[in-house]
Amino acid sequence: MRSEKYALLTRALEELRTGQSAAARRSLGALTRRLDVDAVPEDMQYFLFAAALARRVGVGEAQQMNLYLRRFELPQISLFNLVAERLPMVGMAGRIANDLLCGLLEGHEDATLIDVGLGTGRQEAALLRRLAETGTPPRRLTVVGVEPDPRSLRQAETSLTALAGEMGITLRFLSIPKVIEALDEEDWALLRDTPGPRLVHSAFALHHMAAGVDRQEIFHRLRTVEPAAVVLVEPNSDHATDSLSERFHNAWHHFSHNFELVDALGLPERERNGIKLFFGREFEDILGAVDDSQRYERHERVETWSHRLRTAGFRPAPASRLEGGWSFPHPAVHIRPGPGYVGVGYKEETLVTVLCATPEASC
Repeated sequence: MRSEKYALLTRALEELRTGQSAAARRSLGALTRRLDVDAVPEDMQYFLFAAALARRVGVGEAQQMNLYLRRFELPQISLFNLVAERLPMVGMAGRIANDLLCGLLEGHEDATLIDVGLGTGRQEAALLRRLAETGTPPRRLTVVGVEPDPRSLRQAETSLTALAGEMGITLRFLSIPKVIEALDEEDWALLRDTPGPRLVHSAFALHHMAAGVDRQEIFHRLRTVEPAAVVLVEPNSDHATDSLSERFHNAWHHFSHNFELVDALGLPERERNGIKLFFGREFEDILGAVDDSQRYERHERVETWSHRLRTAGFRPAPASRLEGGWSFPHPAVHIRPGPGYVGVGYKEETLVTVLCATPEASC
C-alpha cells in the first residue's frame, strides 16, 4: 500500500531531520524491500526519493541504490532530447516562450536576444525557424549566450549562425562563458551596448543561482540593460527553502504530478523510466545535499519570480499577449494564462510557468 511506503519514507525523513541516522537507514531499508520498480510504476518515485535521502546517511547506501537504478539509464543526450520532445512541461513551455519571443522580435530591422543558460542553442534554433515562418524576421539579430560551458557556446554559435544564414538573417553571436551571477561590469556594459530592442530569455536556468546570491539584485541588473521584455521559464514549486521537511513535501507534491503524467502519456517503459531518472538527479540535489551551499536546484513558485520582476521595475505582460490558444493533445494537460504568465500543468496543478514582463515605463 502507498500509505505504508509513504509512512516509511516520511519516517526516515523525520529521523534524518532529528539526527537519527541509524534509524533512518533502517527505515529506508524497510522501504526499499517493499518496492518492485519493475512491476509497480509508482515505486520508481519512492526509490528515487529514498536514494536521495540515503545520500544524507552515507555515500555507500546511495551508491548501492544507484547501481540498482543504472539498468534503466539512457545516454545523457538521449535523456535531454526525450524530456524536451516528449514531456509537455518542457516542450510546450519552450514553444510558448518562443511564440512570445517571436511576437516581440518580428518586424524589426535589428534586435538582440540575451539568453541566460543558452546551452547548445536547441530552443533558439526552433525560434529562428519560427521567425522564418512569420515572414518578417529581423534582418540582423545579435544573440548573446550567457552559458558557463564554452563547448556548448561554440556548438550553439556554429549551428545558429549556419541556420540564420539559410534564412537570410545576419546573425552576430556573442559568448559570455559564465553563470549570470558571475557577470562583471564589463559584461553588463556589453549587454547594454547591444542593438535594440533587447529581449532577455532564460529557460530552466535562473533557479540554478548558487546559495548566497541575491537574486533580486540580479533582476535589478537585468533592468539596467533596458530590455524590451523578459521571458522566463521556470518550474512552479518551492525547493529553495532551507527546511528539509518543506523541500521534501513540496518536491513530492510537484514530482508526483510529473510522474503521473509520464505514466499517462503512453511512452515505452524504457523512456518512462529514463525521464524519471532524469528527475531523480534533481531529487539528489534537493534532498540529498547535506551542505546547503552545494544545492543548485532551487526552484521557486511563480509568485516569487513575479514579485522579483515587479520589484526590479517590470510589469506583467498584458493578457492579450498571453492568450495564444496553445494546447496539448492530452486531456489532463492544461495550458492556462495567469497574471503575467502562462502555466502548463497536469490535472489542476500548474507545474511550469512561462513568465513575460516588460519595463514599467514602456507602453
